[in-house]
Formats: sequence, structure tokens, C-alpha cells
Amino acid sequence: MFILNEQILSSQLNSPTIIRLFSTSLRTMSTEYNVIIYDLPNADRSKVRAQHVADIPQHVPNPIRSAGAIYHDEAKTKFAGSAFHLVANSKEEVIEFLKKDIYYREGVWDINNVVINPLGVAVRLPKKMDKVDSELYKI
Repeated sequence: MFILNEQILSSQLNSPTIIRLFSTSLRTMSTEYNVIIYDLPNADRSKVRAQHVADIPQHVPNPIRSAGAIYHDEAKTKFAGSAFHLVANSKEEVIEFLKKDIYYREGVWDINNVVINPLGVAVRLPKKMDKVDSELYKI
């Protein structure tokens, strides 16, 4: 059986190792997804927001590449939901990750209407977050 292992490391994007195994039975690759998940109507994320934010650094850079709130208004006073760029092997894996978040567990997110699309990033600039390893920001 012929197997070719190819490892691609991208220090600029802090990408995970991408391993391609070519054989008659196995091929594994990760995909980056753009994820939009809206809050349920009248959900109050403020009760668990501190825990949600505290949990983010442990998931950077895998699976989280970027994350943030989305808003109903330009003044950013009324939350609409959350946006992520996540690395995963499938959309199902993205959903599994979201279901572990306190916003899902406490009934804030509308998981039934999550939007998940494969993403091809052309450019990415860093924005630092407290408690995320500073080595991840080096280019």
C-alpha cells in the first residue's frame, strides 16, 4: 500500500498541521468554516457572558481562529449572536464544538439556524485577546 504523508505548517496564520494521507482508505484534512449563530429571541447572554469569554482562549488557535459578537445595531448595544472562524473536519464537528459552549447550554444560541460555510481566507490581521498565548501572534 502506498501512503504519502504531507505536512504543511503555516507560521504566518498559525495553522494546524494539515496531514494528507493518500491510500485506498484514508484522507484527512481540516477546513476553516465561517460560522454565524444567532441568539434566540429574548435570550439574555449577559448572565453567562463572562464564562463564555473566559472559555475562548483555551480554544485558540484550534478550533477558534477568530471569534466575536454580532450586533443588531451600529452602536453595538444589542447583541444579535456570535461569529466564528473555526477549523474542523466537518460541519458536524463545528456543531459539536458549539454545543459545548455555555451560550448553547444555557439556551442563548439558536443552534437550529446556525449558518456554517467553508471559508477561504485571503488575509488575516491579528487582534490580541488577554490570556491567549502571545507566541500565536508572531509572524
